[in-house]
Amino acid sequence: MVIDDDVNDAISLIPTLQDAGFRTEMITQFTPGQDADAFLASLGDRYDAVVCDHILAGRGNVRFTGAELVCKANQRAGTPLPAVLISSHVNTEQNGAILRWREGIPSVVDKTDASDEVIEALQYTLAELAGNLARERRAFATPIEVLEVRPGGEEPKAKVVVVGWKIDSSVWMPLRPIEEATGLRPEELPGRWLEAEVNCYAKEASELFYRNIILAPDLPQGWLTA
Repeated sequence: MVIDDDVNDAISLIPTLQDAGFRTEMITQFTPGQDADAFLASLGDRYDAVVCDHILAGRGNVRFTGAELVCKANQRAGTPLPAVLISSHVNTEQNGAILRWREGIPSVVDKTDASDEVIEALQYTLAELAGNLARERRAFATPIEVLEVRPGGEEPKAKVVVVGWKIDSSVWMPLRPIEEATGLRPEELPGRWLEAEVNCYAKEASELFYRNIILAPDLPQGWLTA
């Protein structure tokens, strides 16, 4: 199943998928107001895999992004539905919305390269769902220092140092999971230390995910970043 609010973009992926042996269908229109859980339930068990665009709001009142749908499909209880995310927003502000769901998204394909890379991305996803996690997708406990927060906008974010990833540089991570995990307000977070499980072998900041976030005591002075 190819899901995209742009018909032409959806059609462009079909030859590649058919060459790989898939029978393909498309969804390019959505029920107004439907959330990701309801949409996923409507797919049932009819499909073996999903390829989904990130931004779906162009054709109506869509209450979810492709990132949320792909994450929930891959993490579906019982029988996961292997899903690959394609996006034109990997290196834009919209990437924050993707990061929020990144744990459940093994592979994100740039839309301009989708026809060349979608099959490899699907194979990568299938391997992970079968339990064969790539090194860059394995999570390890690490300290995280919160430097600043930006609570406004569609996807609030926090600038942090992920010690186990790169102690000498900062990255932006979604703010809402931090607030939900700690119970702290945004203005209380700068200067605080967290602990979380993070895929510290990820090559790029856009591939990082964070789970089991907790507040941590301040680290010894010798651990602090310059």
